[in-house]
Amino acid sequence: MVLTINDLMPISLCLATQELFDVKRFRNNFCDFILLRYKEVGLSTKIFEIKRQLNSSAMEKKFLEGHKAVIVSNIDKIISMVSMRYTNIDARRVEKIIENARNMIEKILLVETFEQIAVLEPEFKSNVTLPVYDLFHSYSKSRLI
Repeated sequence: MVLTINDLMPISLCLATQELFDVKRFRNNFCDFILLRYKEVGLSTKIFEIKRQLNSSAMEKKFLEGHKAVIVSNIDKIISMVSMRYTNIDARRVEKIIENARNMIEKILLVETFEQIAVLEPEFKSNVTLPVYDLFHSYSKSRLI
């Protein structure tokens, strides 16, 4: 049996969320592909304004709260997908991932700077992404047999 995009969703969401922890790259390289490659006048003007605000200390709190909301929402989706798809593979590992993910949500909600988010990236990777990948790997092997 072939793996589908739907099968890849839990691990894909983990990887996309993990990218959000690299806040330095997010802030410094925000939409650089569009700005440097295409230089669309209308779009570039709006993106430059967002990028300027994103890196402004006066506007940091606004963007920080939005960034935290996206990370928390993604982790919530990861919890949902992992519990629905992988419980039959290894319920104890699923419980541990859910516990770790909930702890990450609590930590994310308490951060007050982008730099504090960046510090949490290794913990997210080791406690959520890699265990989800391990379950995905087990799941994909069982699907392909």
